[in-house]
Amino acid sequence: MTSLGVRRITLADDRRPNFVTLEHVDAGKTVLYAVFFEVEKDKARKRLVLRVQSAYVLEGGLTKRQREAKKIALRTLLRNVQRGTPIRA
Repeated sequence: MTSLGVRRITLADDRRPNFVTLEHVDAGKTVLYAVFFEVEKDKARKRLVLRVQSAYVLEGGLTKRQREAKKIALRTLLRNVQRGTPIRA
């Protein structure tokens, strides 16, 4: 999560903005590790909250939707959430 600003982020589900970043991990063999997260506005404290929903190895590789997902920069994602602007797929 500390390197999220330089990682490729894709829109995992445009119905409830859910995002994913993928990493190739080599533990004897190359596997794909996915971290699914969401970002929302904390209205009470005027800050953004990034919540990791799940993180696990993708045993079967990428799904078609994951392969074709649009990417978004972290800066753009955070700015859009802060302004209340929809995330476009």
